[in-house]
Amino acid sequence: MSPRRAYDEAVLLITGGAGYVGRHVARLVGKDVVALDDLRNSSRKAIDPVPLIQVDLAVANVEWPRFDAVVHCAGSIEVSESVRDPGLFWWNNVGAPARFFREARGRTLVFSSTAAVYGEPVHLPISEEHPLKPINPYGWTKLAAEQMFRDLGVKLTILRYFNCAGGDEDHRPESHLIPRVVDAAIRGEPAVVYGDGSNVRDFIHVEDLAEAHLRALDVRGTFNLGSGRGASVREVIETARRVTGRKIDVRHEAARPGDPKMLVADNTRARRELGWSPRRTLDDIIASCYEWRKAHPDGYGR
Repeated sequence: MSPRRAYDEAVLLITGGAGYVGRHVARLVGKDVVALDDLRNSSRKAIDPVPLIQVDLAVANVEWPRFDAVVHCAGSIEVSESVRDPGLFWWNNVGAPARFFREARGRTLVFSSTAAVYGEPVHLPISEEHPLKPINPYGWTKLAAEQMFRDLGVKLTILRYFNCAGGDEDHRPESHLIPRVVDAAIRGEPAVVYGDGSNVRDFIHVEDLAEAHLRALDVRGTFNLGSGRGASVREVIETARRVTGRKIDVRHEAARPGDPKMLVADNTRARRELGWSPRRTLDDIIASCYEWRKAHPDGYGR
């Protein structure tokens, strides 16, 4: 009889499980969970002691009967990179998952999608019925993946994230606004702002986002995950100045291609059908990011 593997008892599989959102879902579950991640953009330290299958999704194989459900967080996420290298995004977000999930028919799947599927909004706040017109390859690949999973016959729940932030956000390189502004505060360097600072985003704390994933395991449908409140880049910087008590200068650079001007969620459906609502404010998000980055100047390392 072969020895029992660490994940033989697991019931929930999280792809991209060592990544930012995936690891918070894993921590919240606490047990009966296994992560699958190639650690290309994350660290084993970030997911300890959760059992890990370290493999590229494109070549991974799992014994599907071992897992009752999957939270699929793996993929490429940077909008500007998708404009520079769309082929990478079509492979990582559509091609590799198509191969991995081809035998997953009938499995419960919670899919990490994005508000980028909506493109430039024609009304605010954005409901799930908003027209789907992405303006960058990232949004198009996520929209294509939504349809792909429907075709594969999984029991599908789609979570369209708005701007997730807070806590141990640790991308390499870091392109997200709040950790970049917090780093500028800590280092006494100017914060780079792409464009004039008027772009508006809906920020949600990563722990609130993780809580929604657990509720979504038992509910089918498509849900926006956002706070329902928008904040401009300028407002984020002003909030960071107040929360950190530090001076933050600004250096403006050209706007990044593929960035919508304004994204704010209508989260009514998530509140009603998931029984979920975000509890943490923009102040909480920035404060948690600030405290973590002060305590971990090198992040998780690699």
